[in-house]
Amino acid sequence: MKLPDRYNYGTLFGFSGLAGENRHVDDFIGMLMPQPVTVRFDAKIPVRLSVPMPDAKMRLVLSDVLEGDGLLLVFADRNTVLGRSSVQPQISADGPADSEISDGAQVLICNGFCYALHIDGDRFAFCRASSVPDAVAAAKEKLALDIDALRDRVLAYYEAKPKCRRPEYEKLYYKCLAINRVNVYSPQNGIDCRFTTPDRLPHHHMWLWDSMFHAMAFAQYDPDMAKDAIRAVLQCQRPDGFIPHMMKSRTVTSAITQPQVIAWAVLTVYRATGDRAFLAECADKIANYLLWFPAHRDENHNGLPEWETDFSNVRCRCDESGMDNSPRFDTTERLDAIDAACFLVHDSRCLAEIYRILENGAEAARFDALADGTSKQINALLWDEDTGAYYDRTFSGKLTGLLSCCSFLPLFAGVCDDARAQRLALLLRDPEKFAPPVPVPSVACDHPDYGTDMWRGCVWLNFNYFIITGLRRYGFDALADEIKEKTLATVNRWFEQTGQVFEFFDPQNETAPWHLNRKGEQPPVPDYRIRYHAITDYNWSACFTMLLIQE
Repeated sequence: MKLPDRYNYGTLFGFSGLAGENRHVDDFIGMLMPQPVTVRFDAKIPVRLSVPMPDAKMRLVLSDVLEGDGLLLVFADRNTVLGRSSVQPQISADGPADSEISDGAQVLICNGFCYALHIDGDRFAFCRASSVPDAVAAAKEKLALDIDALRDRVLAYYEAKPKCRRPEYEKLYYKCLAINRVNVYSPQNGIDCRFTTPDRLPHHHMWLWDSMFHAMAFAQYDPDMAKDAIRAVLQCQRPDGFIPHMMKSRTVTSAITQPQVIAWAVLTVYRATGDRAFLAECADKIANYLLWFPAHRDENHNGLPEWETDFSNVRCRCDESGMDNSPRFDTTERLDAIDAACFLVHDSRCLAEIYRILENGAEAARFDALADGTSKQINALLWDEDTGAYYDRTFSGKLTGLLSCCSFLPLFAGVCDDARAQRLALLLRDPEKFAPPVPVPSVACDHPDYGTDMWRGCVWLNFNYFIITGLRRYGFDALADEIKEKTLATVNRWFEQTGQVFEFFDPQNETAPWHLNRKGEQPPVPDYRIRYHAITDYNWSACFTMLLIQE
């Protein structure tokens, strides 16, 4: 078992909800800083635990274990890090904090918490608590725990997982499992099951389509966690069927939704488990959600849904689509959205299959009819014969002509006929448009708005996965394999160089992801607290990487 060992800025370090209770509000979550070995626990005033070993050779860099020559750090619980080190650790705060020595322990007081570091020989405990006596007492008590046994318990978690099918990607595979692991919360905030987050720093809340992608990966090796990730989102559904795109708690949520992928995720879990009861638990909730779209997102009543768009927000006009700053939404006109329509078709087909498994023919027919009707309108109104592609359409009836990764979603949804699929495949082979060194850019390379700022050109693994799935549906296996292998090679290249799995990637494969723009230019040294860069330890990128490795 070859586990990741690359130490670098950006790796999350925290206690997983898979291991026990952790926190969503006031999370004791750390991020690795550059050498020497330092974990910055982020809060209003960050607190650092440093072990000044600039030349430490690391053997393990996981989400809750760091191990190298003369060094071992392990999370013992949601508020405690245990360590063993040949040099003395230090704690500090990146801002105003009271400090004192209490009963032999160094204490920092800030953020409404007390942080205590107690050292005994080459072993130490770093604890957070609500008072100085509690923090010091906890540090002394936890120091009696067997740190090697705690490390071995974490390693046993990975030993029990399915083995990597691609030896050349073994360290990357286990890095992906570590990212899945750290980005899980225990039940809290009115949500009575475990739930997932895209990244505990900086986003940390629960998001709709992210959670479904996480569930699809967990379905391959932890189906109970996969079910929890889906249940948690469905618990936040409103009576009218609406599900918010972001949830801080069961009741504190956003007012917009996200692409329709829940039925797909539920069906994926079923295919891994055969659990019909889980299908029955979810089916009617998904039905209400899918039916919400024709009722609330078809303003011009032409059978094609739109996304809610904020034309005043230059940096994030269409958060609901999941493609925040795509040039698709630079127009001031409302759009019949090709992606909204294709996701609705695909998820309706998945729900129809769910109902057939549940032997509910009437509901299966209902959602097949919704898929059929939407598909008909996609082909009638969103296809351009001259260019051989699908586009968004303005309410005034004009196709936008902007080629994006969404133009290929009719392959994923099974909307197009074979002739149109052939033309889409030609576009995917065109180096001037969608076949740069790393496919598939989110905007065609020859478009005037093409760049490397998130959805204005960068490569995203969820869309690559959609496109690979769609190509296989139509028999373009060689092209699907080519995109898959280039995707994995790119993710692995930057993982080997940086130790990270990133949110998005440069189609030219030249710029390290954290130096790509993200709604603006980046500072020379990456630090998400100054400006969000391409997120590190990004959960859905890890999920799709793992799925592609194990395909």
